[in-house]
Amino acid sequence: MSDLSDVGSDYYDSDDASVVDGTNDSDFDDEPLPQPKGKSKLREVDHKSLSSAQLQELVDNDISQVASIVGLESPIVSILLRHFNWNSDRLIEKFLDSAARVLADAGEPSNPLNASSGMGPPPAKRIRLDSPSAPAEFVCGVCCDDSPPAVFRLRCTHAFCEPCWQEYVSSKIKDEGQCTFRCMHGDCRTVVDGPSIAKLVEPGVNERYKELVLQSYVGAHPRLRFCPHPGCTETVSCSSGTRSSLLTEVPTVKCGVGHVFCFGCGMDADHRPLTCKYVKMWLKNARDDAGTSQWIKANTRTCPKCENNIEKNGGCNRILCRHCMYQFCWLCMKNWDVHGYNNEVCNVWKEPEPDASSAAAKQNLEKWLFYFDRFNNHELSARLDEELCTRTEEKMVEWQETSKMSWIESTFMRDAVNELTRCRATLKWTYAMAYFLSAGNQKQIFEDVQADLEKAVEDLSQLLEEPVEAESVKSLRQRMMDKTVYVRSRHEIVLRDTAEGLAEGRWEWNTE
Repeated sequence: MSDLSDVGSDYYDSDDASVVDGTNDSDFDDEPLPQPKGKSKLREVDHKSLSSAQLQELVDNDISQVASIVGLESPIVSILLRHFNWNSDRLIEKFLDSAARVLADAGEPSNPLNASSGMGPPPAKRIRLDSPSAPAEFVCGVCCDDSPPAVFRLRCTHAFCEPCWQEYVSSKIKDEGQCTFRCMHGDCRTVVDGPSIAKLVEPGVNERYKELVLQSYVGAHPRLRFCPHPGCTETVSCSSGTRSSLLTEVPTVKCGVGHVFCFGCGMDADHRPLTCKYVKMWLKNARDDAGTSQWIKANTRTCPKCENNIEKNGGCNRILCRHCMYQFCWLCMKNWDVHGYNNEVCNVWKEPEPDASSAAAKQNLEKWLFYFDRFNNHELSARLDEELCTRTEEKMVEWQETSKMSWIESTFMRDAVNELTRCRATLKWTYAMAYFLSAGNQKQIFEDVQADLEKAVEDLSQLLEEPVEAESVKSLRQRMMDKTVYVRSRHEIVLRDTAEGLAEGRWEWNTE
């Protein structure tokens, strides 16, 4: 019942823009980097980031709204919503048709309502052995202890000793990662409610239970996704990223902390311009080491007897299979016992007609290695640029103490590296995209735009390699900032062109 389609923040903003000294001769004039001019601004995916508290508030609001309609306590409504996979409209519809059936299907006791409290036996009631309500004789059905320190009874009236309940509930939450689990009694289907859990377990375990409830809520809403960055607790709400839209867009979003990821596949990175479908295929090929499998097919042959792959490691065409000890000719694959060194049977100096599958395997291998090598190269270069910037920044700190350069004026190199990192991430995925694109005019245009960005990136990266001295830092700063602006403009052109191509269905894909 919550509105999850609010407009959110954009991926690219000007928070990290440096300053530029464009026309006058004064030292380090503070001017913002101009935004690149071009066609229209790159269209961003509408999204909104939610903190843990905001997400909890969203869940509580859904529970409260349903509780006000069905007239049940919030802990019971929470259980019912999880039973209906957090589909509040369906729950209300079914509940108004037949409340008894809904409660029975969810495992609620037959008399959960009470005129005074709205619930049957209080969900967290402890029965002391010396209390009037305690049984005269009690034996725990789990550990058979007849004198436990305390007895806990769930709203279904099944009672067990408190230590057994604590062990059971803690195990379900900590070890099994469950937020919906039933009473310990064998035939009982009553779900343990939140207040009971809070009174049974330690605060840390109870916090984990609340996290699991939030996870079940997010998992039930396609428009919600947790930020995949390790340690991040933000949640992003996005109206894009549905299965049908993933064929025509790459829903890249940014959480409130600043982590960029793909809302469609959950990848902890910006993999534009390649769509999630082909990213998955590319990563699978890389994991399976498709190049190696292609090499095996292109450079080995199958033993005619046991069908194991064999690599030739010598010049002689007499091959002995180490698996089955079968001997055959490498060229014609015939039994060596019949073949022998007889040139009339097989001309040892002439290769047989090339096998079509072998030739195709060699071609696929060369294609894979070409694109994967460039994909990998940009990933490595981004790390090296970062290391170089870190070393140079240490020197820039020293200059701040001996010159009139302010801290903000000395961040031009960090701005350049940040832009390089974003561009190299895009470039590496453009090579993955080119691997899947069918040959033709559109691919040629795509590769031309890609080449423009790559040249600009390499020029900027080369500036980072220049020695930085006190007397030349002003000139280097100006050139690096100018090049950063140009690189950013080329980057936006690549992203805009590929996004428009996806939306228009311009690209033709080859998955063979």
